[in-house]
Amino acid sequence: MLKITPAARKELKRIVDNREMETGQCLRLAIPPAWTGAGDFGIVVDGEKGNDRSVLVRGVKVLLLDERLLERLSTSKLDFKVTPQGMGFTLDVY
Repeated sequence: MLKITPAARKELKRIVDNREMETGQCLRLAIPPAWTGAGDFGIVVDGEKGNDRSVLVRGVKVLLLDERLLERLSTSKLDFKVTPQGMGFTLDVY
């Protein structure tokens, strides 16, 4: 199962709490082709789909994951780090 660190959960919750989203929308872990930004993955705002799994923090849905993607990331770790180069989510794939 994808491991989501406490730091990543905290940041996801902060984003959800502070961002205005339409009803039924949430953050999603996305890879290409859904993710078109820099890097191999990103966090986007999207609606829930039938094959999604949800990540909850204190009862609040903070992240959607496509079931097929979740299977591919079964030994991976999503983290949020602050480094001298900046801050952001990292996805360590093992």
